[in-house]
Amino acid sequence: MKSEAWVSESRLTLISEGSRIEGKIRFEQFARVHGALVGEVHAAPGSHLVIAETGWVEGNIQADTLTIDGFIRGDVVATGKVTVSGTGRVIGNIRAPRVALDFGCTFEGRCWSGVSEATAPQPV
Repeated sequence: MKSEAWVSESRLTLISEGSRIEGKIRFEQFARVHGALVGEVHAAPGSHLVIAETGWVEGNIQADTLTIDGFIRGDVVATGKVTVSGTGRVIGNIRAPRVALDFGCTFEGRCWSGVSEATAPQPV
């Protein structure tokens, strides 16, 4: 019997604290950001992107599921759920079917929740 039958490889992307990546960034599966991302961020369908407490993003994010423990300056569009934790800060708009803003978070912008991207009003 081959051992491959019970071994599965995890697809985890980790951007460590002190790292800075600029440009168009794409993530698959699960990604955790402790460093800085500057530019457009796209997370694939079915993925989960976590911006950790030390992480920050300057740019727009498209994701499936997004957890924000750090800082984002830009607009967020998600097909699943966006959670801004008590340590999270967002300066920008959020558009997602489900949005959770935890006690203590900072959010400056507009939020469209429970509507599809096609029917949501466009930010000015």
